[in-house]
Amino acid sequence: MPEKTPFFHGPRPSSDKFPNAVRVGELVFTSGNVAFDENGDVFAPGDLAAQAELVFSRLSQLLEKAGSSMKHVIKINAHISDPADYAAYNEIRHRWFSEEPPASATVVSQFVKEGLAIEIEAIAMVTGD
Repeated sequence: MPEKTPFFHGPRPSSDKFPNAVRVGELVFTSGNVAFDENGDVFAPGDLAAQAELVFSRLSQLLEKAGSSMKHVIKINAHISDPADYAAYNEIRHRWFSEEPPASATVVSQFVKEGLAIEIEAIAMVTGD
């Protein structure tokens, strides 16, 4: 049975013991990523575009740390707080995945922290290139 390897990345409360990603064999599964700043406060409260760019950037760094990349993402799940922000999110998502986009799901959710506008998780392959 393949071993699970946890990866931790970016600002997080010391009480949070869950990894940002887990690699199992040739797959990386990320936790939901949200836009917190270095102090644990919401980055750009309510601004989906700014938060999405930060989250995708951090997701890219996390995947590279785990041996993958955005190029090898096979599925993303996004939660947005306001359906009116879907068009902005869709534009940003298409920019990050302009070639060979992954399977994708987007749902409207209520977040536990005021000001969060988006949360994104991904599944990616680990490859030799």
